[in-house]
Amino acid sequence: MTTHRLNMLAVAVGLAVSSVSVQAEESQQVKADEKIEVISVLGSRMANRTATESTSPVDLIDSDDLNKGGFTELGQSLQATAPSFNFSRTQVSDGSDLFRPATLRGLQPDQTLVLINGKRRHNQSIFGLNGTVGAGAAGTDMNAIPLIALKGVEVLRDGAAAQYGSDAIAGVINLSLNNSTGVTTGYVQAGSTGEGDGDTISIGLNRGFDIGDDGGFINFSVEYRDADGTNRAERDIGGSVDVPAGTLSDEVRWGQGNADSEFTSLFYNMALPMNDVELYSFGGYSNRTALGNGFYRNFDQAAKNVVQVYGDGFLPRIDNEAEDISFALGLRGEINSDWGYDVSAVYGENTYDFHSKNTINASYAAEYVFNNPGASDADIIANAGPSGGYSGGFRFDQTTVNADLNGTLDIGRADPIYLSVGAEYRKENYEIVPGEEASYACGLANMDTSYPSVNDPNQFAECGFQAYNGLRPEASNDESRHSYAVYADAETLITDAWQVSAALRYEDFSDAGDDIIGKLATRYEVNDDFAVRGAISSGFRAPSLQQSAYTAYTTNLGASGELEQSFTATAGADFPSALGVDKLELESSENLSLGFVWDVSSELSLTLDFYHVEIKDRITLGSLMSAEDVAFSPEAVAALNATGAEQANYFSNSVDSTTKGVDIIAAYNTDLYDGAFSATFAGNLNETEIDDVNAPEGVPDSVALDDLQRSFLTDGQPGERATLTFEYERGDYNSMVRFNYFGETDVSYFANDHIPLGDNFKATSTVESAVLVDVNVGYHLSDEVMLSVGIDNLFDQTPDELGEDEVLDAISNQAFKYPLRAVPYGFDGMTYYAKVSFSF
Repeated sequence: MTTHRLNMLAVAVGLAVSSVSVQAEESQQVKADEKIEVISVLGSRMANRTATESTSPVDLIDSDDLNKGGFTELGQSLQATAPSFNFSRTQVSDGSDLFRPATLRGLQPDQTLVLINGKRRHNQSIFGLNGTVGAGAAGTDMNAIPLIALKGVEVLRDGAAAQYGSDAIAGVINLSLNNSTGVTTGYVQAGSTGEGDGDTISIGLNRGFDIGDDGGFINFSVEYRDADGTNRAERDIGGSVDVPAGTLSDEVRWGQGNADSEFTSLFYNMALPMNDVELYSFGGYSNRTALGNGFYRNFDQAAKNVVQVYGDGFLPRIDNEAEDISFALGLRGEINSDWGYDVSAVYGENTYDFHSKNTINASYAAEYVFNNPGASDADIIANAGPSGGYSGGFRFDQTTVNADLNGTLDIGRADPIYLSVGAEYRKENYEIVPGEEASYACGLANMDTSYPSVNDPNQFAECGFQAYNGLRPEASNDESRHSYAVYADAETLITDAWQVSAALRYEDFSDAGDDIIGKLATRYEVNDDFAVRGAISSGFRAPSLQQSAYTAYTTNLGASGELEQSFTATAGADFPSALGVDKLELESSENLSLGFVWDVSSELSLTLDFYHVEIKDRITLGSLMSAEDVAFSPEAVAALNATGAEQANYFSNSVDSTTKGVDIIAAYNTDLYDGAFSATFAGNLNETEIDDVNAPEGVPDSVALDDLQRSFLTDGQPGERATLTFEYERGDYNSMVRFNYFGETDVSYFANDHIPLGDNFKATSTVESAVLVDVNVGYHLSDEVMLSVGIDNLFDQTPDELGEDEVLDAISNQAFKYPLRAVPYGFDGMTYYAKVSFSF
């Protein structure tokens, strides 16, 4: 088949197989003898272009590099190899025990487009709520995809919405599935933390089979992972019915760390040539569970607890379950020697469910005591309702159909125009599933009635389960939408040294409107060793259904430091409408990039790329507001009171922002003492500024965008990231030392600017900059089996421990050891592992 047969969304399935690090685009050139015949990459339609010859910066990361080190999750592995990629940790935030925000260049998770084999991947059904990095953004669940299934990853670090569609404001990540045949590969890995917890076992197996005699294949991947939880919390001073508050507890009662989790997945990749047509298909299934923690409920929190049931208080648990299904089917072939076509359909579905455990609905016992004033403790316990149950869930599915033509136009010059044209149709559905009645009900009768708490008649008992208040039927939703797009992409060589490309796209969403966007990019070779490249593009992102159709009751910390019932209103509901927000609009963006590629010598290469991204009408999830916060609007106060919650928030196009920065990559490869040595430095400097707050008339800027939101947008992710990796391979031995640098993060959440406790407490919550060191040594026991051992975070780097002047220390009764939010490298400290890999 013609090498020009690239569809409009296609990227290379094949990446180079390498014995040295390929975490940067430049190292691809060094391994020219190991490249497949044609390397096609993101950002280019020209089939004879390598990454360093592309007009846009592209990182090529092969499977060997993804699997070096002890990381078993795709998100962690990408963070260690591509510094523009962030994978922040969050604790005690609904759902965070399973998904983490995956971002490029400090933007939101839903502003990066993820592809598999060049086809759009569906987003997850859930997003981080208020007080997290990526709050309100339903990105792609990177950890739903097993590492064993991947041949490699390509990361396009440039705005590409005109080429690939809505969401590609920050860039594009393409995941290429394994297409090998005739070989069985796999691994068994076991590890633990330096604290002796978090024992993990992971097993992966891959096998490909030939189909027919014309290059057909089918490749299967299976991966299983089981991990014990970790806990870095400490003993607290919350007290109990037998121990006065202020006395240190005998045991650790709170939870801070990774959850007990289990992961099972099965993926496949297939292609079957049939004369001049190739049928292809790929897809997968994954299921993950994680048992997370809420805030500990103290024994004397009468609105939330019943001391007859939990005399010491209780730690509510949230059992999270995520299930992911995807399936793609397509036909591609030749029209003639110059033109080819590709027609495909991709279906993806993500479901997320919450089950509450070790919890209570305090209103059940309160109603019983109200109707039976002389009830005994035994009677109260017997009528306190269930200690757990189903709290609700979310569903999202997406079907994408593409039809593309790709080929060349001969215009009488030495180089033709490479042209791609195509169309896309997409259908999306989003559903909110209510929980069982006990998870949200007000008393057994579930009436609109408040009952005095069992243990303090001056307080009313809260309705619903603690930690994850059930999704109510009135908050359930089932919405759908569709979109279509047409697009064209052209690329050519003006001269042997000057390459130019242009893309144009029109896209229309049934619920959010339409837009026309474009991109111009160029690359000029000054000489054989030095080239400059740059691009200018416009882009957009339509509000997701997860944003426009989301509504729920949750439990969050209020400004007093107490947990309060909260409500998130759908776009156009009474509360946001009273504050001037009737619907969500398209985000729009302008992206500029300029850089160079320099082969300093045959052993050393360097790239430097500057970028400047302006986003208008950026969608944010507002902070929770009380009646006092919106007292300037009687209509908003009335709408808030009608929800029955103490505080509420909503989505809006509240922000205009500018993100600018620079990516630098240097790769050095040489022979050393009869072995191969490589050193790769990859760094990112990034800064986001708020240009304007889009507050409706009569609404203060602090309501449209308060300091909590602002801090996550501008300082919630490291402004500086870098990795320095040294690798050496000789004979049967190989080794790696990697330095990971994370810049400081500084947010207002869980600090005095969020919960004012007095002048003696710190205004913000800071996670200091840190360098984590990973080491790995491998030895080939035979041609088929390799043993590797390693330590991640060798020097046990963790965030600075909380002091007595930290709000989080005070509100957790000294239980939390580290900050909870905007932690880029986690809480666990050192981990170690042993891994046996095999191939036969």
